[in-house]
Amino acid sequence: MPRSAFTLMELVLVMFLMAVALSFAVPALDSLWNPNQVVASIDTVRSMWMEGRNRAMEEGRPYRYSVETNGAQYRLEPDDADDNSQQDGTRIEGQLPTPCIFVESPDVLRATGLPQTLGEFKAVAVFLPDGTARDDVTLYFGRLGLPAATLRVRALTGTISQDTSGREKTP
Repeated sequence: MPRSAFTLMELVLVMFLMAVALSFAVPALDSLWNPNQVVASIDTVRSMWMEGRNRAMEEGRPYRYSVETNGAQYRLEPDDADDNSQQDGTRIEGQLPTPCIFVESPDVLRATGLPQTLGEFKAVAVFLPDGTARDDVTLYFGRLGLPAATLRVRALTGTISQDTSGREKTP
């Protein structure tokens, strides 16, 4: 006599296989649906660095760009803001597009879990009034599971360059 229905075991097996296939498909589809978050983050950081460099040259005082490690917050403010002898400059605060974060190493983004946000701001770059930067700077940021975006400032010239390949460059 032919069967007219599926057994419970067959239904559970099919549901399990569908769940496994879906767990592989969701991260890939998320990257396809939202590909511009890392690019928007690069544009945000690059424009804030250029703003800091321009303000430093216009006002004749250094400007500092700080980030929240393992977080998305950033801050641009005069580097001499604690000095009361000068006027306070403009302070700009913002954050990267969700779910992008600043990290200390590109390997952090390759990990599976979200790193703990420290909540403290760390000075990354200081732009000087002559258009240069105080130090050579490398900043990593991006989305978990994707290669890190890298922006660099060359101290001698203040030039900003980027690398979205996720590979470390040797100096």
